[in-house]
Amino acid sequence: MTSLFAFIVAIILIVAIHEYGHYLAMRLFGVRVLTFSIGFGPQLFAWRNKAGTDFKVAALPLGGFVKPLDRRDCDVGEDEQHEEFSGKPAWQRVITYAAGPLANLLLAVVLYWLMMLGGESGRIPYLAEPVAGTAAAAAGLHADDEILSLGNHQTQNWPQVITALLDYAGERDTAPLRVKDATGEERLLQLPLADWADAQETHPMEALGLKPRPFKALVGDVGADSAAERAGLLSGDLIVSVDGKAISGWQDWVGVVQASPEIALEHLVKRDGSDVRITLIPEKIDRDGVILGLAGVRPGEDVADVRHIHYGPLSAMTMAVQRVGSQVVTMISSIGKLVTGQLSVKTLGGPLTIADAAGSTASLGWVAFAGFLAFLSISLGVINLLPVPMLDGGWIVFGVIEMIARRPLPERFLMAAQSVGLALVVCLMVLAIYNDIVRHFL
Repeated sequence: MTSLFAFIVAIILIVAIHEYGHYLAMRLFGVRVLTFSIGFGPQLFAWRNKAGTDFKVAALPLGGFVKPLDRRDCDVGEDEQHEEFSGKPAWQRVITYAAGPLANLLLAVVLYWLMMLGGESGRIPYLAEPVAGTAAAAAGLHADDEILSLGNHQTQNWPQVITALLDYAGERDTAPLRVKDATGEERLLQLPLADWADAQETHPMEALGLKPRPFKALVGDVGADSAAERAGLLSGDLIVSVDGKAISGWQDWVGVVQASPEIALEHLVKRDGSDVRITLIPEKIDRDGVILGLAGVRPGEDVADVRHIHYGPLSAMTMAVQRVGSQVVTMISSIGKLVTGQLSVKTLGGPLTIADAAGSTASLGWVAFAGFLAFLSISLGVINLLPVPMLDGGWIVFGVIEMIARRPLPERFLMAAQSVGLALVVCLMVLAIYNDIVRHFL
Protein backbone atom coordinates (compact mmCIF):
# COMPACT_ATOMS: atom_id res chain seq x y z
CA MET A 1 0.00 0.00 0.00
CA THR A 2 2.90 2.36 0.71
CA SER A 3 4.21 1.91 -2.83
CA LEU A 4 0.76 2.46 -4.36
CA PHE A 5 0.04 5.58 -2.30
CA ALA A 6 3.51 7.04 -2.94
CA PHE A 7 3.17 6.28 -6.67
CA ILE A 8 -0.20 8.05 -6.88
CA VAL A 9 1.10 11.09 -4.99
CA ALA A 10 4.22 11.28 -7.19
CA ILE A 11 2.34 10.97 -10.49
CA ILE A 12 -0.40 13.42 -9.54
CA LEU A 13 2.12 16.03 -8.40
CA ILE A 14 4.45 15.96 -11.40
CA VAL A 15 1.57 15.69 -13.92
CA ALA A 16 -0.28 18.57 -12.25
CA ILE A 17 2.85 20.75 -12.41
CA HIS A 18 3.41 19.80 -16.07
CA GLU A 19 -0.14 20.57 -17.13
CA TYR A 20 -0.26 23.73 -15.02
CA GLY A 21 2.72 25.00 -17.01
CA HIS A 22 0.72 24.59 -20.21
CA TYR A 23 -2.34 26.14 -18.55
CA LEU A 24 -0.50 29.27 -17.37
CA ALA A 25 1.03 29.84 -20.80
CA MET A 26 -2.36 29.49 -22.48
CA ARG A 27 -3.94 31.96 -20.09
CA LEU A 28 -0.99 34.33 -20.57
CA PHE A 29 -1.69 34.42 -24.32
CA GLY A 30 -5.45 34.79 -23.88
CA VAL A 31 -6.42 31.21 -24.81
CA ARG A 32 -9.60 29.87 -23.26
CA VAL A 33 -8.93 26.57 -21.47
CA LEU A 34 -11.93 24.24 -21.53
CA THR A 35 -10.59 21.35 -19.43
CA PHE A 36 -7.69 20.74 -17.04
CA SER A 37 -7.59 17.03 -16.21
CA ILE A 38 -5.35 15.00 -13.93
CA GLY A 39 -5.69 11.36 -14.96
CA PHE A 40 -7.83 9.60 -17.55
CA GLY A 41 -11.00 7.54 -17.51
CA PRO A 42 -14.04 7.99 -15.25
CA GLN A 43 -14.24 11.35 -13.50
CA LEU A 44 -13.90 11.26 -9.70
CA PHE A 45 -14.64 14.91 -8.97
CA ALA A 46 -14.52 18.28 -10.75
CA TRP A 47 -15.05 22.02 -10.31
CA ARG A 48 -15.21 25.07 -12.61
CA ASN A 49 -13.31 28.31 -12.05
CA LYS A 50 -14.44 31.81 -12.95
CA ALA A 51 -12.71 31.63 -16.35
CA GLY A 52 -14.91 28.69 -17.32
CA THR A 53 -12.23 25.96 -17.07
CA ASP A 54 -13.38 22.57 -15.80
CA PHE A 55 -10.76 21.16 -13.43
CA LYS A 56 -11.20 17.43 -12.88
CA VAL A 57 -9.48 14.42 -11.38
CA ALA A 58 -10.03 11.07 -13.13
CA ALA A 59 -9.67 7.49 -11.93
CA LEU A 60 -6.47 6.51 -13.79
CA PRO A 61 -3.60 8.76 -12.55
CA LEU A 62 -1.23 7.91 -15.41
CA GLY A 63 -1.13 11.30 -17.08
CA GLY A 64 -3.26 14.32 -17.75
CA PHE A 65 -4.14 16.96 -20.31
CA VAL A 66 -5.16 20.56 -20.84
CA LYS A 67 -7.79 21.09 -23.54
CA PRO A 68 -7.94 24.61 -25.04
CA LEU A 69 -10.57 26.10 -27.28
CA ASP A 70 -9.30 24.83 -30.66
CA ARG A 71 -10.99 24.90 -34.07
CA ARG A 72 -9.43 21.52 -34.89
CA ASP A 73 -11.72 19.67 -32.48
CA CYS A 74 -14.63 21.99 -31.68
CA ASP A 75 -16.75 24.72 -33.24
CA VAL A 76 -15.46 28.24 -32.65
CA GLY A 77 -17.75 31.23 -33.04
CA GLU A 78 -16.69 34.51 -34.61
CA ASP A 79 -16.69 36.20 -31.22
CA GLU A 80 -14.40 33.45 -29.83
CA GLN A 81 -11.63 33.61 -32.44
CA HIS A 82 -9.36 35.68 -30.19
CA GLU A 83 -9.47 32.91 -27.53
CA GLU A 84 -8.78 30.02 -29.93
CA PHE A 85 -5.42 28.20 -29.63
CA SER A 86 -4.37 27.04 -33.10
CA GLY A 87 -4.91 30.52 -34.54
CA LYS A 88 -2.36 32.06 -32.17
CA PRO A 89 1.08 33.01 -33.57
CA ALA A 90 3.50 30.10 -33.86
CA TRP A 91 5.88 31.55 -31.28
CA GLN A 92 3.12 31.65 -28.68
CA ARG A 93 2.23 28.02 -29.36
CA VAL A 94 5.89 27.01 -29.11
CA ILE A 95 6.18 28.68 -25.69
CA THR A 96 2.93 27.02 -24.59
CA TYR A 97 4.16 23.56 -25.54
CA ALA A 98 7.52 24.17 -23.88
CA ALA A 99 5.95 25.50 -20.67
CA GLY A 100 4.92 22.03 -19.42
CA PRO A 101 8.38 20.40 -19.56
CA LEU A 102 10.00 23.59 -18.24
CA ALA A 103 7.61 23.53 -15.27
CA ASN A 104 8.83 20.00 -14.52
CA LEU A 105 12.46 21.10 -14.62
CA LEU A 106 11.66 24.08 -12.39
CA LEU A 107 9.95 21.75 -9.90
CA ALA A 108 13.09 19.61 -9.80
CA VAL A 109 15.27 22.68 -9.14
CA VAL A 110 13.00 23.75 -6.26
CA LEU A 111 12.96 20.26 -4.73
CA TYR A 112 16.74 19.90 -4.94
CA TRP A 113 17.17 23.42 -3.54
CA LEU A 114 15.01 22.57 -0.51
CA MET A 115 16.98 19.37 -0.02
CA MET A 116 20.30 21.23 -0.25
CA LEU A 117 19.19 23.83 2.32
CA GLY A 118 19.08 21.03 4.86
CA GLY A 119 22.55 19.92 3.83
CA GLU A 120 23.68 16.59 2.49
CA SER A 121 24.74 13.65 4.59
CA GLY A 122 26.02 10.45 3.10
CA ARG A 123 28.51 7.68 3.52
CA ILE A 124 31.97 8.54 2.24
CA PRO A 125 32.72 6.24 -0.73
CA TYR A 126 35.22 3.99 1.02
CA LEU A 127 35.65 0.58 -0.63
CA ALA A 128 35.68 -2.92 0.77
CA GLU A 129 38.30 -5.29 -0.65
CA PRO A 130 37.17 -6.06 -4.22
CA VAL A 131 36.43 -9.68 -5.13
CA ALA A 132 38.97 -11.22 -7.49
CA GLY A 133 37.84 -11.27 -11.11
CA THR A 134 35.63 -8.17 -10.86
CA ALA A 135 36.16 -4.92 -12.72
CA ALA A 136 37.02 -3.22 -9.42
CA ALA A 137 39.84 -5.70 -8.80
CA ALA A 138 41.06 -5.36 -12.40
CA ALA A 139 41.23 -1.58 -11.96
CA GLY A 140 43.61 -2.00 -9.00
CA LEU A 141 41.24 -0.87 -6.25
CA HIS A 142 41.87 -1.94 -2.65
CA ALA A 143 40.11 -1.97 0.71
CA ASP A 144 39.72 1.49 2.32
CA ASP A 145 40.32 3.33 -0.98
CA GLU A 146 38.13 6.44 -1.19
CA ILE A 147 36.64 7.29 -4.60
CA LEU A 148 37.36 11.00 -5.13
CA SER A 149 36.02 11.36 -8.66
CA LEU A 150 34.61 9.32 -11.52
CA GLY A 151 34.81 10.83 -14.96
CA ASN A 152 33.96 14.53 -14.68
CA HIS A 153 32.07 14.09 -11.40
CA GLN A 154 33.43 14.77 -7.93
CA THR A 155 32.17 12.00 -5.64
CA GLN A 156 31.75 12.96 -1.99
CA ASN A 157 29.30 10.16 -1.13
CA TRP A 158 28.00 6.90 -2.58
CA PRO A 159 24.89 8.39 -4.29
CA GLN A 160 27.22 10.70 -6.23
CA VAL A 161 29.28 7.67 -7.32
CA ILE A 162 26.14 5.97 -8.67
CA THR A 163 25.05 9.18 -10.45
CA ALA A 164 28.50 9.44 -12.07
CA LEU A 165 28.33 5.82 -13.21
CA LEU A 166 25.06 6.45 -15.06
CA ASP A 167 26.97 8.59 -17.56
CA TYR A 168 28.69 5.38 -18.71
CA ALA A 169 25.62 3.16 -19.05
CA GLY A 170 25.98 0.80 -22.01
CA GLU A 171 29.64 1.67 -22.65
CA ARG A 172 32.34 -1.00 -22.92
CA ASP A 173 35.56 0.98 -22.52
CA THR A 174 36.85 2.35 -19.23
CA ALA A 175 35.94 5.19 -16.88
CA PRO A 176 38.68 7.31 -15.25
CA LEU A 177 38.62 6.87 -11.50
CA ARG A 178 40.61 8.96 -9.01
CA VAL A 179 41.02 7.39 -5.57
CA LYS A 180 42.88 8.02 -2.32
CA ASP A 181 44.22 5.20 -0.16
CA ALA A 182 44.36 5.02 3.64
CA THR A 183 47.77 6.77 3.68
CA GLY A 184 46.42 9.75 1.70
CA GLU A 185 48.17 8.86 -1.57
CA GLU A 186 46.06 9.55 -4.68
CA ARG A 187 45.96 7.32 -7.78
CA LEU A 188 44.33 7.68 -11.19
CA LEU A 189 42.90 4.36 -12.37
CA GLN A 190 40.77 3.08 -15.25
CA LEU A 191 37.61 1.14 -14.35
CA PRO A 192 36.65 -1.46 -17.04
CA LEU A 193 32.94 -1.20 -17.96
CA ALA A 194 32.38 -4.29 -20.14
CA ASP A 195 30.93 -6.38 -17.28
CA TRP A 196 28.20 -3.81 -16.71
CA ALA A 197 27.52 -3.44 -20.46
CA ASP A 198 26.94 -7.21 -20.60
CA ALA A 199 24.55 -7.12 -17.62
CA GLN A 200 22.71 -3.81 -18.02
CA GLU A 201 19.76 -4.79 -15.82
CA THR A 202 22.14 -5.34 -12.89
CA HIS A 203 22.93 -2.51 -10.48
CA PRO A 204 26.18 -0.91 -11.73
CA MET A 205 27.99 -1.30 -8.42
CA GLU A 206 27.14 -4.99 -8.27
CA ALA A 207 28.09 -5.54 -11.93
CA LEU A 208 31.44 -3.79 -11.47
CA GLY A 209 32.26 -5.23 -8.04
CA LEU A 210 32.26 -1.88 -6.21
CA LYS A 211 31.43 -2.77 -2.60
CA PRO A 212 31.12 -0.14 0.14
CA ARG A 213 33.22 -0.67 3.23
CA PRO A 214 30.93 -2.35 5.79
CA PHE A 215 29.36 -0.33 8.58
CA LYS A 216 31.04 -0.95 11.89
CA ALA A 217 28.90 -2.92 14.36
CA LEU A 218 28.33 0.25 16.36
CA VAL A 219 25.28 0.39 18.61
CA GLY A 220 23.01 3.40 18.17
CA ASP A 221 19.61 3.89 19.81
CA VAL A 222 18.66 1.03 22.15
CA GLY A 223 14.95 0.23 22.26
CA ALA A 224 13.13 0.43 25.60
CA ASP A 225 12.55 -3.00 27.18
CA SER A 226 14.41 -4.64 24.29
CA ALA A 227 16.70 -7.64 24.46
CA ALA A 228 19.65 -5.27 24.00
CA GLU A 229 18.57 -3.06 26.94
CA ARG A 230 18.08 -6.08 29.20
CA ALA A 231 21.56 -7.34 28.23
CA GLY A 232 23.11 -3.98 29.10
CA LEU A 233 24.14 -2.79 25.62
CA LEU A 234 24.60 0.99 25.44
CA SER A 235 24.60 3.50 22.61
CA GLY A 236 28.18 3.84 21.37
CA ASP A 237 29.20 0.24 22.12
CA LEU A 238 31.32 -1.34 19.38
CA ILE A 239 30.64 -5.06 18.98
CA VAL A 240 33.94 -6.87 18.53
CA SER A 241 32.97 -10.54 18.65
CA VAL A 242 30.12 -12.94 19.38
CA ASP A 243 30.87 -16.33 20.96
CA GLY A 244 34.53 -15.76 20.18
CA LYS A 245 33.95 -15.12 16.47
CA ALA A 246 35.10 -11.71 15.17
CA ILE A 247 32.34 -9.43 13.81
CA SER A 248 33.30 -7.69 10.56
CA GLY A 249 30.49 -5.15 10.50
CA TRP A 250 26.88 -4.29 11.28
CA GLN A 251 25.32 -6.66 8.73
CA ASP A 252 27.52 -9.50 9.97
CA TRP A 253 26.23 -8.94 13.52
CA VAL A 254 22.60 -8.62 12.40
CA GLY A 255 22.93 -11.96 10.59
CA VAL A 256 24.22 -13.65 13.77
CA VAL A 257 21.41 -12.18 15.90
CA GLN A 258 18.66 -13.05 13.43
CA ALA A 259 19.91 -16.64 13.23
CA SER A 260 19.84 -17.03 17.04
CA PRO A 261 16.34 -16.40 18.47
CA GLU A 262 16.22 -17.03 22.25
CA ILE A 263 19.85 -18.27 22.23
CA ALA A 264 22.37 -16.76 24.65
CA LEU A 265 25.13 -14.98 22.71
CA GLU A 266 28.34 -13.98 24.51
CA HIS A 267 29.38 -10.53 23.28
CA LEU A 268 32.69 -8.74 23.56
CA VAL A 269 32.20 -4.99 23.09
CA LYS A 270 34.43 -1.93 23.23
CA ARG A 271 33.07 0.76 25.54
CA ASP A 272 35.04 3.95 26.16
CA GLY A 273 38.26 2.13 25.29
CA SER A 274 37.62 -0.83 27.61
CA ASP A 275 36.55 -4.42 26.88
CA VAL A 276 33.12 -5.36 28.25
CA ARG A 277 31.50 -8.81 28.13
CA ILE A 278 27.73 -9.01 27.73
CA THR A 279 25.26 -11.86 27.28
CA LEU A 280 22.50 -11.04 24.77
CA ILE A 281 19.45 -13.28 24.29
CA PRO A 282 17.64 -12.11 21.10
CA GLU A 283 13.84 -12.02 21.20
CA LYS A 284 11.98 -14.42 18.92
CA ILE A 285 9.81 -12.76 16.27
CA ASP A 286 7.75 -14.07 13.34
CA ARG A 287 8.37 -12.02 10.19
CA ASP A 288 6.18 -13.21 7.32
CA GLY A 289 6.34 -16.80 8.56
CA VAL A 290 10.10 -16.76 9.21
CA ILE A 291 11.33 -17.00 12.82
CA LEU A 292 14.13 -14.49 13.52
CA GLY A 293 16.07 -13.11 16.45
CA LEU A 294 15.74 -9.42 17.36
CA ALA A 295 18.04 -7.33 19.55
CA GLY A 296 16.09 -4.05 19.35
CA VAL A 297 18.80 -1.55 18.45
CA ARG A 298 19.55 0.82 15.59
CA PRO A 299 22.98 1.13 13.99
CA GLY A 300 25.14 3.93 15.31
CA GLU A 301 26.67 6.53 13.03
CA ASP A 302 30.40 6.13 12.53
CA VAL A 303 31.41 9.77 12.09
CA ALA A 304 34.56 8.66 10.29
CA ASP A 305 32.44 7.11 7.52
CA VAL A 306 29.84 9.88 7.09
CA ARG A 307 30.32 13.22 5.36
CA HIS A 308 28.08 16.22 6.08
CA ILE A 309 27.93 18.99 3.44
CA HIS A 310 26.28 22.34 4.27
CA TYR A 311 25.05 24.99 1.79
CA GLY A 312 23.79 28.52 2.04
CA PRO A 313 20.66 29.61 0.09
CA LEU A 314 22.63 30.77 -2.98
CA SER A 315 25.09 27.88 -3.08
CA ALA A 316 22.17 25.47 -2.58
CA MET A 317 20.43 26.98 -5.61
CA THR A 318 23.62 26.73 -7.67
CA MET A 319 24.02 23.07 -6.74
CA ALA A 320 20.35 22.39 -7.48
CA VAL A 321 20.60 23.89 -10.97
CA GLN A 322 23.83 21.99 -11.64
CA ARG A 323 22.25 18.71 -10.51
CA VAL A 324 19.22 19.19 -12.74
CA GLY A 325 21.45 20.11 -15.68
CA SER A 326 23.66 17.07 -15.13
CA GLN A 327 20.66 14.73 -14.96
CA VAL A 328 19.16 16.25 -18.12
CA VAL A 329 22.42 15.60 -20.00
CA THR A 330 22.60 12.04 -18.66
CA MET A 331 18.99 11.31 -19.67
CA ILE A 332 19.46 12.68 -23.17
CA SER A 333 22.63 10.61 -23.53
CA SER A 334 20.79 7.49 -22.31
CA ILE A 335 17.96 8.06 -24.79
CA GLY A 336 20.54 8.35 -27.57
CA LYS A 337 22.11 5.07 -26.46
CA LEU A 338 18.69 3.39 -26.51
CA VAL A 339 18.09 4.61 -30.07
CA THR A 340 21.50 3.38 -31.26
CA GLY A 341 21.17 0.06 -29.43
CA GLN A 342 24.11 0.75 -27.10
CA LEU A 343 21.71 0.59 -24.16
CA SER A 344 19.27 -2.34 -23.93
CA VAL A 345 15.53 -1.63 -24.11
CA LYS A 346 15.21 -4.07 -21.20
CA THR A 347 16.40 -1.23 -18.95
CA LEU A 348 13.14 0.68 -19.59
CA GLY A 349 10.80 0.67 -16.61
CA GLY A 350 7.06 1.18 -16.41
CA PRO A 351 4.47 1.88 -13.69
CA LEU A 352 5.51 -1.03 -11.47
CA THR A 353 9.14 0.07 -11.47
CA ILE A 354 8.11 3.64 -10.67
CA ALA A 355 5.79 2.43 -7.90
CA ASP A 356 8.56 0.33 -6.35
CA ALA A 357 10.94 3.29 -6.40
CA ALA A 358 8.26 5.60 -4.98
CA GLY A 359 7.50 3.22 -2.11
CA SER A 360 11.12 2.50 -1.25
CA THR A 361 12.11 6.19 -1.20
CA ALA A 362 8.99 7.20 0.74
CA SER A 363 9.88 4.65 3.43
CA LEU A 364 13.27 6.38 3.83
CA GLY A 365 11.75 9.78 4.61
CA TRP A 366 10.73 12.98 2.88
CA VAL A 367 14.24 13.87 1.69
CA ALA A 368 14.67 10.62 -0.24
CA PHE A 369 11.12 10.89 -1.62
CA ALA A 370 11.72 14.50 -2.69
CA GLY A 371 14.84 13.36 -4.54
CA PHE A 372 12.80 10.69 -6.31
CA LEU A 373 10.13 13.26 -7.24
CA ALA A 374 12.80 15.56 -8.66
CA PHE A 375 14.28 12.74 -10.75
CA LEU A 376 10.83 11.67 -12.00
CA SER A 377 9.91 15.27 -12.83
CA ILE A 378 13.13 15.69 -14.85
CA SER A 379 12.37 12.44 -16.67
CA LEU A 380 8.88 13.62 -17.63
CA GLY A 381 10.23 16.99 -18.76
CA VAL A 382 13.01 15.51 -20.90
CA ILE A 383 10.82 12.83 -22.48
CA ASN A 384 8.16 15.40 -23.40
CA LEU A 385 10.78 17.58 -25.09
CA LEU A 386 11.77 14.79 -27.48
CA PRO A 387 11.03 15.75 -31.12
CA VAL A 388 8.33 13.09 -31.47
CA PRO A 389 4.88 13.99 -32.84
CA MET A 390 2.24 13.72 -30.10
CA LEU A 391 4.77 14.87 -27.48
CA ASP A 392 5.39 18.54 -26.68
CA GLY A 393 8.77 18.41 -28.42
CA GLY A 394 7.17 17.34 -31.70
CA TRP A 395 4.76 20.27 -31.66
CA ILE A 396 7.61 22.61 -30.79
CA VAL A 397 9.50 21.41 -33.89
CA PHE A 398 6.42 21.94 -36.07
CA GLY A 399 5.97 25.43 -34.59
CA VAL A 400 9.59 26.35 -35.30
CA ILE A 401 9.24 25.10 -38.90
CA GLU A 402 6.11 27.22 -39.27
CA MET A 403 7.99 30.26 -37.95
CA ILE A 404 10.80 29.70 -40.48
CA ALA A 405 8.48 28.94 -43.43
CA ARG A 406 6.08 31.72 -42.38
CA ARG A 407 3.05 29.62 -43.20
CA PRO A 408 1.13 26.90 -41.33
CA LEU A 409 1.88 23.25 -42.00
CA PRO A 410 -0.93 21.31 -43.72
CA GLU A 411 -3.53 19.97 -41.29
CA ARG A 412 -3.45 16.56 -43.01
CA PHE A 413 0.29 16.30 -42.36
CA LEU A 414 -0.09 17.33 -38.70
CA MET A 415 -2.84 14.77 -38.09
CA ALA A 416 -0.86 11.99 -39.79
CA ALA A 417 2.25 12.88 -37.79
CA GLN A 418 0.21 12.84 -34.58
CA SER A 419 -1.07 9.34 -35.39
CA VAL A 420 2.49 8.09 -35.99
CA GLY A 421 3.66 9.70 -32.76
CA LEU A 422 0.78 8.18 -30.81
CA ALA A 423 1.60 4.72 -32.17
CA LEU A 424 5.27 5.14 -31.17
CA VAL A 425 4.39 6.31 -27.64
CA VAL A 426 1.95 3.44 -27.15
CA CYS A 427 4.58 0.92 -28.33
CA LEU A 428 7.11 2.31 -25.83
CA MET A 429 4.54 2.15 -23.04
CA VAL A 430 3.68 -1.46 -23.89
CA LEU A 431 7.41 -2.33 -23.93
CA ALA A 432 7.95 -0.69 -20.53
CA ILE A 433 4.96 -2.52 -19.03
CA TYR A 434 6.20 -5.81 -20.52
CA ASN A 435 9.60 -5.21 -18.92
CA ASP A 436 7.82 -4.57 -15.61
CA ILE A 437 5.93 -7.87 -15.87
CA VAL A 438 9.09 -9.82 -16.71
CA ARG A 439 11.06 -8.08 -13.96
CA HIS A 440 8.47 -8.60 -11.23
CA PHE A 441 6.60 -11.79 -12.08
CA LEU A 442 8.66 -13.99 -14.45
